[in-house]
Amino acid sequence: MIRLTLPENIQDHEKIIDLCCEKNIRYKSDILTNKNFLLAAGNCYNDLSATNDLYLLNDKLPEGENINGNLKNEYMVQLYNYCLRDCRCGNIYDTIINLAKSPEIQCPFCGGISIPSQLDHFLPKVRYGHFAVFPYNLIPICKDCNTEYKKEFLPTTKGKQLIHPYLDDNCFFNQQWLYAKYINSTIEYSVEPPNDWSNDKKEKVLFHFEIFKLKERFAQNAVGTLSDLLVQIENSKLYGMDMDIFEKSILDSVIQKESRINHWKRVLYSAVKSELQNIWQESS
Repeated sequence: MIRLTLPENIQDHEKIIDLCCEKNIRYKSDILTNKNFLLAAGNCYNDLSATNDLYLLNDKLPEGENINGNLKNEYMVQLYNYCLRDCRCGNIYDTIINLAKSPEIQCPFCGGISIPSQLDHFLPKVRYGHFAVFPYNLIPICKDCNTEYKKEFLPTTKGKQLIHPYLDDNCFFNQQWLYAKYINSTIEYSVEPPNDWSNDKKEKVLFHFEIFKLKERFAQNAVGTLSDLLVQIENSKLYGMDMDIFEKSILDSVIQKESRINHWKRVLYSAVKSELQNIWQESS
């Protein structure tokens, strides 16, 4: 939904492992001995993400208590919980999450409805401890998206994957696929991906939309904004403003100002613009 870019100073997976292992933890030796394996797993994660095949990690990294050699999955979970999250090693946790608290970003999974308050593992660490401190697997997320909708989601097929804020194709962020219709003083949102998208991309954006219940959440979030906008239309007409002037000065200004093409508010204003003539005529 919203593209994220990691700050340059925390993109290095190896440095993060080393920073976290500076703490006096009993499983440090097992982690550092297997560092090259973890780095290779991170490279595999990136490669599969680039081809929309991240779900294939289920085959490449078999499930089990041991990640590799003496390195257990629980060791990497503890490395994240104690070193990166609780002790804030390298200030990595705060740097990533604060980046998304900007008004221009916010929660990338729900398109900015809420402010991120947690770091989520895109692939759950309970299954993939390999990526417990892998920076591209650490996504700022709001509480609702994390606890109510995504939870411990794990992709298992190509057609049922979520949009990755760091690594997914630019088309999900730069091309419009979110639309809305104005119907009887309400807004109804829908997904309409471009015709030239591959089927797997169409399936991904629809699946993401459904998993996070964005049709309902966008509509609920739009209630107040739409109500204010309809009052504004009534008052503008009452005071003699021309409809075309209202369209250019109010609707177009918001649409043009919002750079995120699939933002719920931009789409709302576009829907009202499409029906403005009817709304204008029906307003008292």
